Amino acid sequence: MDYTDEDFDTDQDRFFGFYGRGSVYFGIVAINLVLTILTFGLYYPWAKARTRNYLWNETELLGSRFTFHGTGREMFKGFVIAYSFIILFYIFYFWLVSSDEPSLWLFLGFFFFMFVMFLLLIPFAIFSSWRYRVSRTSWRGIYFSFDGRFSEYYVLFLKYAGITLITFGLAAPWMRVAIQRYLMRHTQLGSMELDFHGEGSDLFLINLVGTILSYITIGLYIPFYTKNRYNFTVNHTTLNDGTIRRRMNSILTGSELFGVMFTNFMLLIVTLGLAFPFTKMRYLHILLSSTEVSPQLDFDGIEQTADFYNRATGDEMLDILDIDIDF
Repeated sequence: MDYTDEDFDTDQDRFFGFYGRGSVYFGIVAINLVLTILTFGLYYPWAKARTRNYLWNETELLGSRFTFHGTGREMFKGFVIAYSFIILFYIFYFWLVSSDEPSLWLFLGFFFFMFVMFLLLIPFAIFSSWRYRVSRTSWRGIYFSFDGRFSEYYVLFLKYAGITLITFGLAAPWMRVAIQRYLMRHTQLGSMELDFHGEGSDLFLINLVGTILSYITIGLYIPFYTKNRYNFTVNHTTLNDGTIRRRMNSILTGSELFGVMFTNFMLLIVTLGLAFPFTKMRYLHILLSSTEVSPQLDFDGIEQTADFYNRATGDEMLDILDIDIDF
């Protein structure tokens, strides 16, 4: 395929850079934690906005930093809506199971819970969270945008969720790839389009080998498994500047990631978890510094095309459900 035919010139400054410092991030995490506790959790949206602002601003490409424009106020609105929905849902659920016929209502309540959670909340949260994070991110003053439609995405989600269910989870890699392809295919940086060309069969093999070898090696293979997952995503992501389409490239190796993850693990044990801010900075640095874009792409010709979007309800819902978008 034509998007894999170009050569990368690693002498050119086309690698991402990450300049976050553990000491600074430790301060941010500590202050966020204290304020979140003192406000009984109400400060959490502002804490998340502050964290993202720092991480985005410490990420660089071609000498320019990324910027996260989301605010605590935006996310607090989503926070209130998301938690209100969850609270009302649980009130209704407990009302059902406390009826005169608990066995019947418990079954019906559980069925309703599963239906709402997996067939409505999760797809909505993933779709809306991706749209919010993308739309509130800019680079060189150019905003990312997302033009996907929830109706299309929802049909896609239901299709692969059904296939995954009847195959007892074996089709999960195909579902993940389908979702990833849809989200990226509808994402743009100004006039530059993103796309994803990974195949479910490749991810299935990566997961199968990674899971088996991780168990056999008592976890020692996990860094190599993580490297394969990361490279799978990066090396199948393409950028189209309107003239040519070129893939991104990762030169991350398993041995490099093993060194970072092993030392991070030891630091967390020795410090009883207090080194988390430092280990996260080290982890992000190794990932991003190994990722490059094609020198043939015209980044100077990108034009602004994004529309304003600031609804963070889905982003908060994703946190409530304890799900993260890791691609």
